[in-house]
Order: sequence, then structure tokens, then C-alpha cells
Amino acid sequence: MKNNILACLNCAALALLSLDAANAGRVEETYNADFQYGHYSESGSRIDANVFEGVLAVPLGKALTASVNVVSDVISGASPTQNMKNAKGGITQIISGASQYALKSGCGSSICEQRDAVNPSLTYFFDNASVNLGGGFSEENDYTSRYFNTNLSVDFNKKLTTLNVGGSVAFDEVSPVNFNGDCNPKCSKTSQQYLLGVSQIINKDSLLQSNVTLAYHHGYLSDPYKSVVFYDTRFQPFAFNGLLFGSSARDTRPRDKFQGAWLTQYIRHFGQLNDAALHVDYRFSVDDWGVNSHTTEFSWHQPIVAGWQVIPRFRYYSQDAADFYAPVFNGNLSDFTVYSSDYRLAGFGALSGGIKISKELTELHSLHQLKFQAGIEYYDHKAAYQWGGDNLGPFADFSYYLVTASINLKF
Repeated sequence: MKNNILACLNCAALALLSLDAANAGRVEETYNADFQYGHYSESGSRIDANVFEGVLAVPLGKALTASVNVVSDVISGASPTQNMKNAKGGITQIISGASQYALKSGCGSSICEQRDAVNPSLTYFFDNASVNLGGGFSEENDYTSRYFNTNLSVDFNKKLTTLNVGGSVAFDEVSPVNFNGDCNPKCSKTSQQYLLGVSQIINKDSLLQSNVTLAYHHGYLSDPYKSVVFYDTRFQPFAFNGLLFGSSARDTRPRDKFQGAWLTQYIRHFGQLNDAALHVDYRFSVDDWGVNSHTTEFSWHQPIVAGWQVIPRFRYYSQDAADFYAPVFNGNLSDFTVYSSDYRLAGFGALSGGIKISKELTELHSLHQLKFQAGIEYYDHKAAYQWGGDNLGPFADFSYYLVTASINLKF
């Protein structure tokens, strides 16, 4: 339900992590406070979300930094639940109506929930290395997650090269609302992720970063709010209001998933262009569900004057469909063991672009630094954008926009 939102909001955090990897062994001796607000809105009166995030980092002596990240987001709207054939021979996506939980909580939409999360961590800095230990807790009305993570960064080759090794484990519990299936009252899943990366300063103007991540997920990986429609060729489907009704079953996916991803980023500094910088990213991901994806992103960081900076960005994403995905299934339910019509597992492509503007003030009376940022992004999801894929039609196409604003204080 929230995958698109979280993916967008995590992009900035991942970018910051990759840059920090090139600075192992260096500690900030200032207090840092970050506050960010984001508003996410999908087309067709679907999902709307308001996200509030705060981060505080405090130096404890000259070698240790403690930080805590607090997030609260409120989501409302409607979400696709299943697909059906229509009388014209095409596919129609069915959007959810208001649930009993949403109505009882005073929300007229099918999705009306709040997620609260906290993530404390400690980082210890050596002369040429740093070690980070962290964990977190996230809770909403039907989902709870507890996780732990660690990361080691080591500088060598006269601090021109940084090696990064990390790992994390998460323990999640799913408690679907008004659900009478195999996940009642709750189900669980565990996730493990491991990272190996390297950052290399090529020269005074160029930096190359690359990492590989491996992940394993086990347990309840289905979506309890999604359904699949089966059309048994032995029976004539029932027609009503232009839709053809077949038999329905809940989304059922494998209980295990292996994933691998390779991410590479190249950063090029242009001193002659007022210290501008070009960021070029490429990510390839693969899993044993058959969902292979490619992501290419370009951004230009352009300082203007008096602490102002503008950052335009463009991104292209394409993925293959999962082996067990179909918009609808032709045949008897007993002929299948795993199946999903979730649009997030379909083959599709996406184009997105945006711009961010920031203003930095330094050497203030009581602050070391004050920085404001504001940005907007537009995302367009279409089956026709899939690279080299089969266009299954526009029934699942949608778009969204994301507006963000933040303030950073160093004191």
C-alpha cells in the first residue's frame, strides 16, 4: 500500500548514506537537527499522505555520535484491490471502497491510517574507520516492524578508498483488519540484508561509488488486501455493469524471496561552473520471483550565489513482471499454487523528474549553519514505458506528485 511513498521518501536518505561512506573516520563536532515535511498525492483520488520527519544527531565527545530519527505519516485514500475483465474485452482495475475500520475511525476512505517510527543509532569514529549500530521500531494499525542494523566503514589508500560492510535484520508482524484468511489474527515475516561496497576518489573532481546488496525474506509476503480473479473456461462468466465476474481468491505469493542489487554512482565536480556537480546513478536488481529492474538517474547540483543551490533531477525505472503475476487468471483456482494481480508486481516503466532548491546560511550569531530546502517531483507510471516488455494496456497506469520542505540546523 505504501511502497511507492516509502520508495520516494527513502531516496534522499540513501543518497546521504552513499556520500557518508566516503567520509569514514571523520566526526561532526556540531549538533545537527533536521526537520522534513512531505506531501504525496496520487492521481485518480487514490492515495494521499502527509509525512513528518525529525532527526537529531549529538556528538558525545570527539569519537562518538548519537542520533535518533522519528517519523510519523498519515495516509488516506483508496487503493487498487483486483482486476476484472470487462465487456469490451479489456481489463478494468477495481479501486477499494471504504473499510469498516476506516469508517469507525471517522475516515470516509478505504485507507485511513498512521505510521509512527523511531530509529536510534550510535556511530563510533576511529582515525580511519567508523562503526554504526542502530535499530528501530515502526507501528501502524495493521503492521509492526522491529529491526536492527550495523555498518563498518574503513578508509585506506591514503583515505582515497573506503570499504563499506553492513547488515540488517527485521522482524515484522502483519495483522490485517477484517481478514478471515490464513493470516488471522496475525502473520509474521523476517528479512535479512547484507551490503558490501566501495567508494573511490578518482581525482580531485571525480568520485565513484559501487555496492552490492543481498537480501532474503521469509514468511508472510502476500498482500492481505489484494485479490485475484479466476475465469474458468468451463463456465460462462457472470456479467454485471459492464464487468465479467469470475471466482475470486486472496493474493497468494511464495513464502521466500531472494534479492540481489548492484548500485553504482559517479559524481563529477565542475569547478569552472561555480562548483557544480553531476550525479549519475545506475541500479540493477533481480529476485527469484522474476522481478528484474533497471533504474537510471541523473541530477545536477548547481550552486548559484549567496548560498543558493538548485538541483534538477531525472529518473527512469523499468521492471519485468513476477513469474506468478497476471492481470486476471484463466483457469481453475486449483491449477495454481501462487498468484497475484498486484500492479506493483506487473511489468511497467516509470519516468520521474523534479527540482529542489536550497538556501544555506553560515556563521550566524547562535548557529553554525542554517539550511532550507524545498522540492517537487512528478512521477508517471505506465505499462508502455517498460523497457523491451509487453504492453498489457493502460488499466494500471497512474501518476503522483511529491512536495517536500526541510530545514537543517547545525549548532
